[in-house]
Amino acid sequence: MAPGVGAALRLFPKANSMKLAVTRGVCPRISALITIAMAVSARAAEPDCNEGLTRSTLTTCGLNNSPVLAAELATVHSSTARREAARPFLPSNPSVGATLGSRATADARATNWSVTLAQELEVAGQSLLRVDVADDELSAANAQLRVVRAELAEQLWLAWFDAIAARERVKLASRLEQATGDVARTARGMASNGLSSTVDAALADAAWVAASERRLEAQREARASLLRLQSLTGVHVELGGDADLEPLRATGNAEVRPELKALEALKSASSRRVELLRRTRVPNPTITLFAQNDGFNERVLGVGVGVPIPLPQPVGRTRAGEIDEALAAEERLQAELGGMLRRLATERGLADSDTLAVSEKRSLFTAERIETATRALQALSTQLSAGRLTVREALVSQQSFVELLQSELAMREAACVASVRATRANGLSLEGDL
Repeated sequence: MAPGVGAALRLFPKANSMKLAVTRGVCPRISALITIAMAVSARAAEPDCNEGLTRSTLTTCGLNNSPVLAAELATVHSSTARREAARPFLPSNPSVGATLGSRATADARATNWSVTLAQELEVAGQSLLRVDVADDELSAANAQLRVVRAELAEQLWLAWFDAIAARERVKLASRLEQATGDVARTARGMASNGLSSTVDAALADAAWVAASERRLEAQREARASLLRLQSLTGVHVELGGDADLEPLRATGNAEVRPELKALEALKSASSRRVELLRRTRVPNPTITLFAQNDGFNERVLGVGVGVPIPLPQPVGRTRAGEIDEALAAEERLQAELGGMLRRLATERGLADSDTLAVSEKRSLFTAERIETATRALQALSTQLSAGRLTVREALVSQQSFVELLQSELAMREAACVASVRATRANGLSLEGDL
């Protein structure tokens, strides 16, 4: 690798994924410049997470700062190292032996020496199978990394919408507290003028206290939601005014879920491991080359072959237990694969059903109805002071309007949650500005 390329990859780790495409078929100096330029461009395009989260930077900041994802990436690196460890063709390094001795008689003396070179060989193709097993395990690790990314992205979106909904609940609770306070003040004034009973005034005041308590509880939940989002993203969170409860707009073709790919790769690795264990029962011959000076300067050159003698279980080792264990693991993975297929199909069905149900419910809360309920809620004190409503009627009417506005907010949040679940269940990406 050209020095410039190595420096760029150290400075900009995210350029690793582009390195092969850039350097293949390009001279080293040009490839180094291109790699550096692409890395600088990628670094410049990264959002500054400390400036505040937005809908477009949520998943990028959250995934970049996730210790869970960093730990899973270390697992991928470990699988890559195991794959490298499985590459050697020879089962062991060659061994060299030497001897030196002295031979003497009454008439003569000679020095005897010998040198041997021995190498064990695998004749059943075990080395290729070891690489295949490592490749499957690496594929499973990469698929599991995508699973973790998808799970984290789902958690980020759910926490994001929960924080926005909590903020909206605070706004709604404040409006309800103000409307209840207006009714309570009007009832108190009417009671002081003898136009209503003091019991009605006390009832309205109790409703005002309850509304204030709901507002304080909503503020507490909003702070907790921001803290949960901050814990997931690793940055200080301040929701901007453009953050709203709009469902995700995921597009693209549905792909096979990474959970399924990971399990299929593990099953393939398990099947190859069974075959590898069976092939290891084939004895590995050891080829020996030797040269020696024997007797009185008698030179000898030769070759030898050593083959282990397989003995039956339990006298010798036939790998019977390891093979049975690997077969049981393969059966377990096959059963888990069948269960996962059912679970994923159920998730898709439930996600689509929830999306349809939420859409039908949201259609009940038209903009006209919400606007009418909001105006009526604000006009309760006026209607009460004009004598068109009693205090009790005003409080009952207020409760109905409150429930309508709270249900509309809950439906908007439910629509956002359903969009996240449906996007994940249908194998679409949850990363980026959706």
